[in-house]
Amino acid sequence: MYDSILIFLKQINIIRSLFLNCLVIYFIYLFFFTLVKGKKIEYDSFHNPMYGMLNVRSNFSIPTIIKWKNIKKYGFIHKTENYNYQKNNKFNIFKRPNNYTINYKLKVNLFKIKNNKDIYFLSVNGNINQKLNDTNCGGGCNMCSSQVSKQNGAKANDNTNYSDTNGAKANGDTNGAKANGDTNGAKANGDTNDSDTSGDSTSGDKILYLVNPRGFCKGVSRAIETVEECLKTFKTNIYVKHKIVHNDIVCKDLENKGAIFIEDLNEVPDGSILIYSAHGISPQIKELAKKKKLIEIDATCPLVNKVHVYVKMKAKEGYKIILIGYKNHVEVIGTYNEAPDCTYIVENVEQVNNLNFTENQKLFCVTQTTLSVDDCALILNKLKEKYPNIETIPSGSICYATTNRQRALNKICTECDITIVVGSQSSSNAKKLVYSSQIRNTDAILINTINDLDFSILKNVKKIALTSAASTPDELTQQFVKVLTNPPYNYKLNIFNGVEEIVPKWKLPKELINMIKQKKEEQT
Repeated sequence: MYDSILIFLKQINIIRSLFLNCLVIYFIYLFFFTLVKGKKIEYDSFHNPMYGMLNVRSNFSIPTIIKWKNIKKYGFIHKTENYNYQKNNKFNIFKRPNNYTINYKLKVNLFKIKNNKDIYFLSVNGNINQKLNDTNCGGGCNMCSSQVSKQNGAKANDNTNYSDTNGAKANGDTNGAKANGDTNGAKANGDTNDSDTSGDSTSGDKILYLVNPRGFCKGVSRAIETVEECLKTFKTNIYVKHKIVHNDIVCKDLENKGAIFIEDLNEVPDGSILIYSAHGISPQIKELAKKKKLIEIDATCPLVNKVHVYVKMKAKEGYKIILIGYKNHVEVIGTYNEAPDCTYIVENVEQVNNLNFTENQKLFCVTQTTLSVDDCALILNKLKEKYPNIETIPSGSICYATTNRQRALNKICTECDITIVVGSQSSSNAKKLVYSSQIRNTDAILINTINDLDFSILKNVKKIALTSAASTPDELTQQFVKVLTNPPYNYKLNIFNGVEEIVPKWKLPKELINMIKQKKEEQT
């Protein structure tokens, strides 16, 4: 009897040891794969279904588990590839190769959602970068089939990291910083009005919705600062290839300070300082600049440069490049010339039908960074339908600012009688803001300054959505606010915070930083 008890106790001891060992292993697992709450999935009430895409990129061959919470209640997984779907909405991926990208697509029926606060994803995060994109059905729902769908890269809360050109690797991203300090909840441009759309007055009031985010993106402000710092340090003979940004007033101001804008490098004396615009530049232009022994300063937007890096890299790997954009736009010209022998420009859905690649041909798609989010979605969907294995940049090609300004405007323009977009006619992203409002059945106009506004169009207009392009100084937008909120128009100002924007931290071009440093050393 006593021996039996001892044996039993030993067995319990063994079981307890096994249990404790398992517990230790479990806690070690949790330590390395920390369970973190992801961002809430947002959706545009203009459409019915919504797709969420989570791009997971790992630098290590480690198992990764993605958990979705409360999705079963509202929707279903739309597409599952390259991973195993198991019970309890868990995905298990084991022994995947380095830098392997997996896309999880989620479709949610918004009619079933009563409280969207509960809809979010949970992910086990082990040395991975993650991003949740909310997009629409791409033309599959009733609303989209007759109009236009939302682009596949629209970001939920836009908490993405963006690459820095000073060390611009294809995947080298730097964390963003919040936009300029804003007061009482008005994001991105330092607005101090504490009103919000939730506080609308009576229906008889005339309301001016000032949309956030708007105005300068980081790439534009960085390019302008590059020219200004160059003028400040070297005073004269500062040449700029093409308009530094597509805003006539900004360029005129820089011209008055001494900048010389040129299109032909033959206009630039040998040995002069040459700044490349934010739109990017062809390799052929850089070669010519070196022959003329010009001092080059590259103010190309880091996001444009990221596209250039991918095009060069994929072309060397044997891919054919499909470039979505307008062939005469300076940015597209620069990107195309990175690999002209294997790059095909597509401007619309119809041109996709003209493409004729073999089934085994490796394809990679990039876009102009300032395109309409809606149009781009249609073209991308058509490409994926025709070439299911086509690859794209995981974080997308369209600029964060372009996407955010369109998303923010889309949320309010349908409640307004007219949209006023402040910007130049030469600005692609300004025109796309106008287009984005118009396809949602809200009249829209593109105006450079308040002096150009025909006030007769505001007759009987109760609600105005006011926004500005990524190349527009906010001072121009504030002129509209000042005039429209005072007699005789007396619109009530209402700040509309459509999207929270994370602004990347980008340094000035390293060439300029080194030149300024050298100049200071010479003076001392």
